[in-house]
Amino acid sequence: MTSLRSSFLVIQTLIAAILINMATAGTIAPSLAASRNLFAADIFQALAQTRAQQNVVFSPASVQSCLALAFLGAEGETAQQLRSGLRLPAVLDKPSIAADYAAFLQKNFHKSANAAEDTPKLRMANRVYVNESLELSAKFNELAKISFESEAVPTKFADASNAVQTINTWVEHETEGKIMNLLQPDAVNAETSAILVNAIYFKAKWLHPFSAFSTSDHEFRMSDGQTSTVPMMYGDERVKYGELADLDAKAIELPYKNSDLSMLVLLPNKVDGLAALEQKLTNADLNLVVERMRGADVDIILPKFRIEFEVDLKQPLQQLGMVNMFSGSADFSSLFASGPQQRVDDVKHKAFLDVNEAGSEAAAATFMKIVPMSLNLSQKVFKADHPFVFAIRNKEAVYFVGHVARL
Repeated sequence: MTSLRSSFLVIQTLIAAILINMATAGTIAPSLAASRNLFAADIFQALAQTRAQQNVVFSPASVQSCLALAFLGAEGETAQQLRSGLRLPAVLDKPSIAADYAAFLQKNFHKSANAAEDTPKLRMANRVYVNESLELSAKFNELAKISFESEAVPTKFADASNAVQTINTWVEHETEGKIMNLLQPDAVNAETSAILVNAIYFKAKWLHPFSAFSTSDHEFRMSDGQTSTVPMMYGDERVKYGELADLDAKAIELPYKNSDLSMLVLLPNKVDGLAALEQKLTNADLNLVVERMRGADVDIILPKFRIEFEVDLKQPLQQLGMVNMFSGSADFSSLFASGPQQRVDDVKHKAFLDVNEAGSEAAAATFMKIVPMSLNLSQKVFKADHPFVFAIRNKEAVYFVGHVARL
């Protein structure tokens, strides 16, 4: 590779970010909700299949949003592979895709810091840190600013310590302290071209909170035969419920208060059925799964859990066909006004999720409600005492997805 070739590293955390390093080398179409949901299924399958014994959580919405921003700066085969891998329709041009993202952000993300306590917090923010010696392409900058609400920040990457501190401080603020020290000082240098960052934060209360008084220790059985004793929450509510024979699993949907967001929990019928369930979810749009569920009175037993997860996404993205952007033939010629060509070095993702009696926080307060301690045997029973899949979602997108494999 020659010195005229550049590379960039994508770093995610409840956030996704693209780090670009210099190296030696018209008509608005229907919503892209189906694309977002199918990409969520694709990337989850690629991640989960090699992590069957590890707890997993990540944000498909964050990953796709960040890579869609990179797509705006890509051309040729690089753009085509990003389009295909992100499930973006071939009939839509870049302005149409950008316009859909603008509508998606406007509809689903809440920016008010003064919202009522019971209002869910779901925020997404974008920022582009640009080497002070470079200039973004005017077309890319316009699409990023208008549709992704992305602010361009000139940055002196030669002062690595200060540049990293600036980026980490922004990430920490946008995730309310849940993601800290994202970048290390050696992550940037004078030849860093830019960093594109997408951060997402979520916190909400259940519509039907679990009672802290009813939480008690129960056995959690893992697929390898091991067991552990963990705090299990108990609830007795009318929720969407399904017995899905084709998936060999049960499902419940737990709604959040004052929101169309919910947590979908898919529980395989067999203790060791997690891998088989995830395989069956390949190419599955979770909207179609939820449509098969019906309201029912359900005794719910669900463990409290907290997951922190960090992963290199380069291999999973390559598995989905996004190969060219990591190679010497990558074409990101629409990203900068001028300068050397770029390629992606790596893609990393870091995420956090906390689920308890009051609700969920991804990036809790305690609400108490008295419910019976014993199960009503005439009702449906959903006892998540072995590995399961979860997704925080609405019809528009999957914001967080993962599985609990061991506690």
